[in-house]
Amino acid sequence: MLKSCSNIREFSPIHAHLITANLIHDPEITSQVLAFLLSVNNLDCAHQILSYSHEPESIIWNTLLENKLKEGCPQEVLVGYYHMVTQGVLLDISTFHFLIHACCMNFDVKLGSEVHGRILKCGFGRNKSLNNNLMGLYSKCGKLKEVCQLFEKMTHRDVISWNTMISCYVLKGMYREALDLFDEMLVSGVLPDEITMVSLVSTCAKLKDLEMGKRLHLYIVDNKLWIRGSLLNCLVDMYSKCGKMDEAHGLLSRCDESEVDVVLWTTLVSGYVKSNKIDKARQLFDKMNERSLVSWTTMMSGYVQGGYYFESLELFQQMRFENVIPDEVALVTVLSACVHLEDFDLGRSVHAFIVTYGMVVDGFLGNALLDLYAKCGKLDEALRTFEQLPCKSAASWNSMLDGFCRSGGVDKARDFFNKIPEKDIVSWNTMVNSYVKHDLVNESFEIFCKMQSSNVKPDKTTLISLLSSCAKVGALSHGIWVNVYIEKNEIGIDAMLGTALIDMYGKCGCVEMAYEIFTQIIEKNVSVWTAMMAANAMEGQALEAIDLYLEMEERGVKPDHVTFIALLAACSHGGLVDEGYKYFNKLRSFYNIIPTIHHYGCMVDLLGRVGHLEETVKFIERMPIEPDVSIWSSLMRACRSHHNVELAEHAFKQLIEKDPTNDGAHVLLSNIYADAGRWDDVSKVRTKLHETGVPKQPGFAIIEQNGVVHEFVASNLVSADVLCMLQDIERRLLVKQELSDTTSQHSERLAVAFGLINNQENSPIRVVNSVRMCRDCHSVMKLISQAYDREIVIRDNYRFHRFTDGHCSCKDYW
Repeated sequence: MLKSCSNIREFSPIHAHLITANLIHDPEITSQVLAFLLSVNNLDCAHQILSYSHEPESIIWNTLLENKLKEGCPQEVLVGYYHMVTQGVLLDISTFHFLIHACCMNFDVKLGSEVHGRILKCGFGRNKSLNNNLMGLYSKCGKLKEVCQLFEKMTHRDVISWNTMISCYVLKGMYREALDLFDEMLVSGVLPDEITMVSLVSTCAKLKDLEMGKRLHLYIVDNKLWIRGSLLNCLVDMYSKCGKMDEAHGLLSRCDESEVDVVLWTTLVSGYVKSNKIDKARQLFDKMNERSLVSWTTMMSGYVQGGYYFESLELFQQMRFENVIPDEVALVTVLSACVHLEDFDLGRSVHAFIVTYGMVVDGFLGNALLDLYAKCGKLDEALRTFEQLPCKSAASWNSMLDGFCRSGGVDKARDFFNKIPEKDIVSWNTMVNSYVKHDLVNESFEIFCKMQSSNVKPDKTTLISLLSSCAKVGALSHGIWVNVYIEKNEIGIDAMLGTALIDMYGKCGCVEMAYEIFTQIIEKNVSVWTAMMAANAMEGQALEAIDLYLEMEERGVKPDHVTFIALLAACSHGGLVDEGYKYFNKLRSFYNIIPTIHHYGCMVDLLGRVGHLEETVKFIERMPIEPDVSIWSSLMRACRSHHNVELAEHAFKQLIEKDPTNDGAHVLLSNIYADAGRWDDVSKVRTKLHETGVPKQPGFAIIEQNGVVHEFVASNLVSADVLCMLQDIERRLLVKQELSDTTSQHSERLAVAFGLINNQENSPIRVVNSVRMCRDCHSVMKLISQAYDREIVIRDNYRFHRFTDGHCSCKDYW
C-alpha cells in the first residue's frame, strides 16, 4: 500500500494505521515510509517519522539504501546519500558498501572518488572489505592506477583483493601481468579460489598459452577445486583455443551430464571449427540435445569459413524447419554463403525474411545484402539497397564500388569512387584492381599516385596488384618503379610480395632480376619456388627449372599442382620427354595430386613439339578427363610444325565440336593447308569462316615507352613515323636476305618499329604479343636484330623469344 501511494493525501490514512497498530517502530516499515516521503520531497515529515523509531537513524537509512539496490534503483541510493549528508546522518561501513555498489551500477567513478574521500575522512581507510569494493569500482571503470594504489597500500590482502587486481589487469588487456600475480599470490600465502582460476585460465585462452594453462589445470586438480560451471567452460575454451581438442573433449567425459550445458557444447563445436575439424564439429553438433541460436550460427559460420557453402545453407534450412528465428549474425553468415555460391534467389528470399520480421537493414546486415547484390551482378538492387541504408559505413561504400567494378564498367566505377567521402585502403585497392583487371596499366599507376598524395598509405595488396598489372602487359619500367618504391619505403619482401616481384620480372623477360629477388627471400614457400620455376620455363631454361625443383624438394617444401604445371611447361620448352613423363607420373604416385587438364595439356604440348604425334594421340585417348579446346589446339600446332595434315583435320573437327566459334582454329587450319600448298582448301576454310559469321579476333602487341604503355593492332592505321620505319626495315632486310613477306603489318612488327624509333640505342626492345608469333614474323625479328644490332625481346602467349644478332633464344623451337 505504501508503494502505491502517489501523494500525502493517500499516505495519511496508512500513516495513521501504522501509528495505532504500533508498526511505525519496525525498521523495514520505517524505511518504506522514508522512501515515500523522499519521493514527495517532504523531509520535515521524514524527521518526525524517524523520531518514532527506536533504531538509530543510520540503520533506517541503510535499510532504505539496501532496498533501493535490490529494486535496481542505484540513482535513488545516491539521492538518499545526498539527504543523509545534508541532514547530518552518521555514515557507517554498511552505508559506504551500499554507496560503492550504487556507483558500480552507474559506472560513476567521479561520485565513487568522492565516497572514497569520505571513507578516509570517517576513518575507515584501512577497512579491507571497503577497499576491496573500491578496487572493484575502479576496476570496473578502467582506473588501473587507482586499483594498483589501493592494492599496494593494503597490509592484509585476502582472495577478493587478489581476484580484483587480477581481473583489472585482464580487463585492461595486461594478460602477462595478470598471470604473474598468480605466483605472487601463492608466495603471499593466499590460496586462489574458483573465481581466481576462471580469470587466469581465460587469460591463457586469450594468449593461447598452453603451458601456463596446463599448469593452472594441474593446480586446480591438486587442490581439489570443483571443475564445473564457469571454470569448466574456461578450461574447455582454453584447450580449444590452443588447438588441443582431445584434452578439451576429455574434460566432458569426466563430468556428469547435468554439468554439461549448451554453452559448453557450443564451445567445443567452435573449437573443432577453428581447428579445421569440421566433420568432428558436426558430429558433436548433431549429438546436442539442446541447441541455442549461437550453436546453430557457430556451425553455419564454420561451414562458411571452411568453404562448405552448400552445407551451411542446408543447416540454415534445417534451423528454420525447427522454428529457430535467426538473428543478424546468423543472417550475415547465410548471406556470405549465398555470395560465394552466387545464389541470388536464396539471398533474395533471406532479404524477404528480413523485411517480414521487421529487422533493420543496417550495419553488418545491410552491408551483407549490399555485398550479395553487388557480387551477383545485380547492380540496380545493390544501388537501391545502398541508397536505403540509414548509415553508410566505409564497408557500404566499398561494397557498392566493388559492384560497379564488377558490372558497371571501369568508368562508372571511377565516377562512384570519386563520390566516396572518406576513401580507405580498401577503396583505393578496389579501384586499382579494377584498372589492373582491364589491363589499364597507365590508369592503375595514375590512381596509385593519387593514393600517395592522400592520407592513405599503400599496403602490400596495392603493390601486388600493381606488379600483377606490370606482369600482364610487360611494363618493366613500371615494375622496376614499384620495386624501388618497396626498397625506399623499407617494405619487407615476404613470400606474397616476393612472388609478385618474381612473377613480374619473369614475365617482363628479366629472369636474372627475378632470381635476385628470389635469393633475397628468407622464408620461401611453394609459391615463391613455383614463380621462379615458371620464370625459367618461359625463358626456355628447362634444366634450371628442374634444378630449382630438386632443391625445393631437398629443403622439404612440398610442391603443389601449380608447381608441376611450371615444371612440365619447362620440360615442354626444353623438349625433355623422359623428364616430362617422370614428373607427370610423380605428380600422382608420390604426391597424390590428381592431374588437371593443365597438366595433361603440358604433356600433349611436350609430345607434339618433339614430333611424337602418334604417341600424343594415344596419350589424349588415355586421358581420364575429356580433352578441351586447349588440348586439340596444341595438337593442331604440333601437326603444323611436323606437316601432318590428316591428323590436323581430325584435331580441328574435335575442336570445332567443342567451340564452333573458335576463329583461331579456322586460321590455324588455313595456315596448315597453305603450308601444304592446298590453296583450294585454304579458300574453303576462309569462306566457311566468313559464312558462319565468326569474327577473327585481331592480335595486339604492347610496348612500354617512357612510362606509357602503347598498344598496336595488326593492320591498324599507324603514324607516319612508324610507316617510314617499316619501309626502312623492308629495305634493309631485302638487302640482307630475300623473304617471302617483309611487308606484313602484324602487331609485333608495328610495336618493334615503334621501339626502334623511340627507344634509346643499345637498349632492348621489349614487346608483349597477345597471340603466338607466326613463322614469318619470327624470321623477320631475327633479321631485324642483326640489321639494327638491337636486342628484341618478345613474349607471346606461350614463351619468350630473345632475338640477338640474327638468332633467337628459343632456337626456332616454339
